[in-house]
Amino acid sequence: MITLKYLVLELTYFGFGLGYLPGRRMNRVAVAIIGSAFGVALGILDLKTAWEAIDPNTSVLCWE
Repeated sequence: MITLKYLVLELTYFGFGLGYLPGRRMNRVAVAIIGSAFGVALGILDLKTAWEAIDPNTSVLCWE
């Protein structure tokens, strides 16, 4: 299970670095949303912490 958590984090940061995930039509904001959803589902973050971490200004700026 711990390996799966690290895999989700690595894929999320990889998507941030490239700006998209190869083979998928997702930009940085979509990668962040999906990565955080997997993080909550796997227990890396609790829901309250995930909601508090959202910054709408940054999300708007990253939207391409």
